[in-house]
Amino acid sequence: MFKPRSDAVRIGQDSLLIPCKNGNQFVENNIIRFDIPRNVGFMDGANSYLEFEVEIGVPGQAENLTQPSYMLDPLTGGQSLIDRIMIRSEGRLIEELNSYNVYAALHYSATDNEGNMNKRSLLEGCAKSLCHQDNPYIQKNAAITPSAAPNGTTGLGTAAQSWKYIRRKICLPLLGGIFRNTRAHPCIAMPLEVEIILAPAVKVLRLVETAGAIACDDTGGGGAQNFVNISQRALFNSIGGGTAEVPQAPLEGEGLINGSCNLPLRVGQVVRLAGGGTLLAANYTISAIEQYSVAHGTAGDRGKLRVRFTAVVDGGGAATGITINSLSATDTPLAEHGALGYSVNQPRLVIQKVIPPPSEIQAITRAIAKGSYSQDIITWTAVNTAIPASQTATTNIIPADLTRVKSILSVPVTQAVDTVQNSNSLYGMYLDADRYQYQINNKLVPDRRVSLVREQFPARDAVGADALRRPYVYGQYHEGAHIWEVEKALRSANINVTQLNKVTLNNGNFVADYPGSWLVARSLASGVGSSMNLVNKSVVLYLDYRTTSNMVKLLHNFLVHIRTLTVGMDGASVYY
Repeated sequence: MFKPRSDAVRIGQDSLLIPCKNGNQFVENNIIRFDIPRNVGFMDGANSYLEFEVEIGVPGQAENLTQPSYMLDPLTGGQSLIDRIMIRSEGRLIEELNSYNVYAALHYSATDNEGNMNKRSLLEGCAKSLCHQDNPYIQKNAAITPSAAPNGTTGLGTAAQSWKYIRRKICLPLLGGIFRNTRAHPCIAMPLEVEIILAPAVKVLRLVETAGAIACDDTGGGGAQNFVNISQRALFNSIGGGTAEVPQAPLEGEGLINGSCNLPLRVGQVVRLAGGGTLLAANYTISAIEQYSVAHGTAGDRGKLRVRFTAVVDGGGAATGITINSLSATDTPLAEHGALGYSVNQPRLVIQKVIPPPSEIQAITRAIAKGSYSQDIITWTAVNTAIPASQTATTNIIPADLTRVKSILSVPVTQAVDTVQNSNSLYGMYLDADRYQYQINNKLVPDRRVSLVREQFPARDAVGADALRRPYVYGQYHEGAHIWEVEKALRSANINVTQLNKVTLNNGNFVADYPGSWLVARSLASGVGSSMNLVNKSVVLYLDYRTTSNMVKLLHNFLVHIRTLTVGMDGASVYY
């Protein structure tokens, strides 16, 4: 037997850092710009990524030390910081990716699994939950030595001992067509300028779950006092659950974890105390955090955490229904917290470079000189339409003047007020939808309306006072035809679907407090490289809601399509 001659080509590889050209530190709504010059040669966009350091808090603001524990959206992490990406070549627009973080939330919802989340939590600033112990942007409280008689000097007494925000390095793969293309991009003929616009802080920051309203014990007499005892310690992973501390016999499955490590409170933080009786409800500054030992005289208080304040909080020792709240009654930051914010520091593009052999470079150069070098990318264009609150039978015209469209992904989000308690501006929501159908080139597709009535029953387990939201709490009444249409469209959009639970997540209270993006969609071409020409053809989405859906909605329509980049002697050309 003979061995045929191999036609494999040896390809060299290299990596280079491209720093940002317009600064080193950026905050919300700022623009970050990069230039990828010709001397990069051939760029491997699929393996290139954006890296930067993110820190929560407005740079230089003294009130940062009084703020509660925030984190970025746990599912999308650093991707949520990007509102828009624009890529140009010598002034010619190559890609304009509007509503980038909404698309990223949809993409990450569809591709979420344990393996991807493990990787994203290490590299992209994602988190497995909204719990304080899973917050990757903080350094936790120091351990406390329990005391039989806490007096303000036995626990955490300084800010240095308490949790604090740290700079976290993040590495993000960009989800556009250029940076997901498996073919090498010829920067030698088509240099790129990348422009990234950052999102507002209130749309991407989330308050950790256990910091919303922390229940405390009623005071048992003894006159005025400047402290309260926290109840239900299982919220903070203390030993013994919500019962007294028993170091010799912890509950099954629990480790000997000090209670302060996962406590979302710190010395210097300003909180709002609410309750009845003799409680002096107001905003107070925490001065110390302590813990009772097993030698404490009151058996019911052993192992509990005590939070001490800089002023008297109980005027008569008979306060009831006490809660420690990190936000105001309207879920907005307290006046003492200053402004919400974050900073992106030292942004860099890490470009993976491909080095072909000289013969291949000469062949590509000749093709460019003849104007016959081209490559296809799969990208998306966002078209937004608004739905008034009073309109239930909606007709949404989608101006899709593109030649090769693969699928349409329509993501409705509520226009309710954004707070740090929800991700309304990132996640698509069900919002009591009734049915939908597309009309493409005057033809209704699918041939019958897809009913969504079955999805109005969100089967959620109740979250107890001493429990956390479980990641497996999903709606259980998905419409089969809807799931079928969604999966077809996502796979046509070049999204490798791993699960559909979070994509079709039910939400009966009209607030995006759970991760998961709801959408309606239509696949226009299922084969590899196939597409549909929509130039001069009408595209309409008929999306009906029930009368209970009485809020303003914004419909993000992502048109996933094939775009051809051609390089000639006159520069780059783009064919839509």
